[in-house]
Amino acid sequence: MKKLILFILSGMSLVWSEPKVVGIFGGDSCPWSKELRAQVWESSSFQTLLASAEIKKEEQAASQNEPETPLFILYSSQGQEIGRLGFLVIPAEKYVSLFKEMLSIHNYCQNINNLTVSQLLQFYRKCQVLNMKTCEDKILQAGIAQDTGTDFLLEKYAKVCKTQHRQAQKIKAEIRARKPNSSAIEWQLALLTFQGKIEKMEEINATAKPLTKYLRRYGDEDPENRWRCHLILAEFYKDKNMIEKARRHAEKAAIDAPQELRQMISHLGDP
Repeated sequence: MKKLILFILSGMSLVWSEPKVVGIFGGDSCPWSKELRAQVWESSSFQTLLASAEIKKEEQAASQNEPETPLFILYSSQGQEIGRLGFLVIPAEKYVSLFKEMLSIHNYCQNINNLTVSQLLQFYRKCQVLNMKTCEDKILQAGIAQDTGTDFLLEKYAKVCKTQHRQAQKIKAEIRARKPNSSAIEWQLALLTFQGKIEKMEEINATAKPLTKYLRRYGDEDPENRWRCHLILAEFYKDKNMIEKARRHAEKAAIDAPQELRQMISHLGDP
């Protein structure tokens, strides 16, 4: 029995001896699946580059866990999911380059305590772009523990402000305690809160409140972000078909905005 168990385990280790990318595609009615399969998955350059990077490939049928197709899921040599990439307007070579970068970040995360705060922040933001949820969460926890500034607290606030109001308020208080009376910090908090409210699809005035409140309190001392704030509000109200409010914020944004952007901004007030 012991020999049988060892044989089974050794066989399992061979299965995951190399990283693997799993391709999941939609049916004939999905044009993106057709294009990704033809231009990337079945291309000779993709096969060659994957082999050179020692990454295996395998195609699987879509399941309820992967409703969005097409999809590439990258696994480590131990069978852990590293990250996911969907349809991107990039060549096959770039996909393999991204897989290699994802593997590199995953490997760095195995010795996460050796990374500096700046490295953690750099990898964290790459994980967000590359849809590397496990590494993203791991880096965030390490960053919160190591960072004496506000970068990782702001990242944490961005996550919890949408669904965990009480925790978000505690994090916001800690951020302000570390950098009191900072218009730059208040701008970031206002923007993150605004984005969270958009995702929750709150009422229009409630959604805009973090930005309008910021303008009242800090607008006069922060012209660099004041025009950005007015621009975002102009676009927001334009999207809601509230043209008069969009026009007023567009006019105010144009006052401080760079010259090359003013003409574009002025059109936000058009009906």
